[in-house]
Amino acid sequence: MSDHQRPDFSERLADLSADCAAGLNESNELNELQELDPNNEARQVFEAVAADIDGAYAEFDPVEMPDGLEERLFASIPALASAKNAAQKVPELKLTNAPEPIACAPERAPSNAWFPWLVAAAAIVIAGGVLLSPEPKQPAPVQLSTAEMRDQLIASVDAASLLRYDWTPTEDASVVGEVTGDLVWDEATDQGYMTISGLAVNDPSEFQYQLWIFDTTRPQGELPQFEGFDGLLSQRPIDGGVFDITDTGEVVIPIDAKLLVEQGIAFAITVERPGGVVVSDRSRVPLLAIPG
Repeated sequence: MSDHQRPDFSERLADLSADCAAGLNESNELNELQELDPNNEARQVFEAVAADIDGAYAEFDPVEMPDGLEERLFASIPALASAKNAAQKVPELKLTNAPEPIACAPERAPSNAWFPWLVAAAAIVIAGGVLLSPEPKQPAPVQLSTAEMRDQLIASVDAASLLRYDWTPTEDASVVGEVTGDLVWDEATDQGYMTISGLAVNDPSEFQYQLWIFDTTRPQGELPQFEGFDGLLSQRPIDGGVFDITDTGEVVIPIDAKLLVEQGIAFAITVERPGGVVVSDRSRVPLLAIPG
């Protein structure tokens, strides 16, 4: 296809010009086209596109229409139905003070070869949309890493209202090195992140780590076998999500609280069977994040 310059046309002018190139305009539309395009710029662009397509189809033999397809096509496109019944040659329409009379699409090929032209006419409309009003490309969404999302949370929250605890390790076998990192939690947005190094890389088919969130607003005494922190540990804590340690270095893990945390005060990581548990027996607690 030739390289046609793209003037700045309106959507309505594009529609009328495409119809003109395809020979589908009514007389009132020709008047409107002359008003919107007095210098015939739009019509010339679409006629050039039509000529390119028509020239390409000229190399092929006429295509026979399958039985019944013509009626279905015209029934689905009312503008083409009216064009089929109209005279093949569109009369010229002369307007007062018009620089050029409008003469739209000339007489087309005989009926046994009209199907390629219908395809060409449809292509003109499509090409018009591309040439005259291309869709702006939407920028690809920025994919932030978990570490970047953690940094974004910290930057957006007042430090005075953000919970931020360093880890306190225990003597559990899953603690395999110097433990560093911390836990940050924002109650306003109910989100937070854990930064951890020093925990053993786990095989998810054997065991997984699970976070528990102790909330001062939740009832105490539901698990009386646990004591400490003025009865806080006897409550049924909120499940903060099951996770894996996949690297011997530092990893950043989002907290996946299963319930709304109203006033989180202490956090504990346990070692559990694959998939986690509803109630932990707390037999293995490698890390704690608690007030100092």
